[in-house]
Amino acid sequence: MSTIAVVTVDAGGNVPPMLRVAEALAARGHRIELLGQPRQSPLAAERGFGFRGVESLRGWNSGVRRSVPTAVRQAVALLADRRIGAEVAALAREAGAELAVTDCLLASTHAPLRAAGIPDVVLFHTLYSYWTGDLARGPVGMLARLRGTDPRAAWAGAAARVVASDRTLDPGATADGVDWVGAVERGEPRRPAPDEPPLVVVSLSTAWLPGQSAAYQRIVDALGGLPLRGVVTLGGLAPDRPLRVPPNVEVVDRADHGALFRRASLLVGHGGHSTTLRALAHDVPMVLMPMHPLLDQPAVAAAVARAGAAEVVSRKASAEHIRSAVARVLASGPAAVEARALGTRVRSGDAAVAAADAVERELRARRPSAQR
Repeated sequence: MSTIAVVTVDAGGNVPPMLRVAEALAARGHRIELLGQPRQSPLAAERGFGFRGVESLRGWNSGVRRSVPTAVRQAVALLADRRIGAEVAALAREAGAELAVTDCLLASTHAPLRAAGIPDVVLFHTLYSYWTGDLARGPVGMLARLRGTDPRAAWAGAAARVVASDRTLDPGATADGVDWVGAVERGEPRRPAPDEPPLVVVSLSTAWLPGQSAAYQRIVDALGGLPLRGVVTLGGLAPDRPLRVPPNVEVVDRADHGALFRRASLLVGHGGHSTTLRALAHDVPMVLMPMHPLLDQPAVAAAVARAGAAEVVSRKASAEHIRSAVARVLASGPAAVEARALGTRVRSGDAAVAAADAVERELRARRPSAQR
C-alpha cells in the first residue's frame, strides 16, 4: 500500500470531506499523513493517521472575528502564499508520500508538490462552479493571480480533480476532466414526531462572519412568533451580544446535527455546503440566508432554491420576512417533496469511496506495469 499526504486547513465545512476521503483510503490499507495546522493534530490521532503540522498555517483561524479585508487577505494567502506551498512540499517529501490529496483552498501547494515529484489529487468540497467562477473571477482570485498563483491553472494541472458535491446542483457540471463523486454527507429520511410542534434547526457558519449575531437575533425573533420548537446551534462560536430568546427556542453551543435533522421539519441555515447537504441527506427543506457574498453560500443557496427545496432570504431580512419564509416552507408540500428527492440522490452513493477510487486510479497509473 501507499503513503498518501492529505493536506487541509481548518476553515470549517471543508474539513469533513477531507477526513471522510482519508478514512476511506486508510480502510484500504494506505498510510495517511495528515498535513495541517498544528491544532488539527487530534483529528489525526483519533483516526490513527500520522500528522505533520504546517507552521505557516498556524495563524489561520476562521473562528476569530475579522474584517472583510482581513478575511480576503487570508484567503488569498491560502491560494498563493509560497511559504505554505514550500513547507507542505517539504513535509510531504519527509513523509515519503507517493501522492497528495489536497484541499482546493490550498492552491499554493499544488505547484510545489508537483515540482517535488508528488502528484496531487485536488478535492473540491463545494460546487465546482463556485471555485472556477465566483472565486476565481472575483477579488480573491484576482489578488491571488497578482501574487503569482492562478487558482484555475493550479487546479487544472492536478493529476485529478474530484468534486465532493451533488452534480445535479452544480452549474459547472459540464467541465471536462472533472470527477463528481457526490456529497460525502450522510443521513437518513427524517421522521418528525407527529404529536409535537415542528422542529426548526438554526445553524449559521462556524466561521465568524459580519452581521452573524444580528442575524441570529432576527431569526430567533421570527421563530418566536410561530407554533414550533426552535433549536439554535452556535457551532462553538458565541454571539458578540446576548440573545433575547423566546420560550419556544433553545440556544445551544454545539449539537449533533444528524440527530436534530432526523426529527426536523426545517433548517434555517447560511448556505454553507456541508450543513446544507447534510440537511438534504435527511430530506430537510430549508430557508437559507447566505451570510457572505464572497463565499460559496449564495451559490449553494441559489442551487437548492432552483431545485425547489429552499427559499432564500437576505442576510439583512427582517424578523417578519424570515417568519413569513419559514411559515411558507413549513406549509409547502413541493419543498418537502424536492428535499426528499435530493436526499434520496445524496444517499444513493458513497462519495468518500468514489473519491478513494479516483485516488487509487492515479496511484495505479503512476506505477510500473509490473507493480500494478
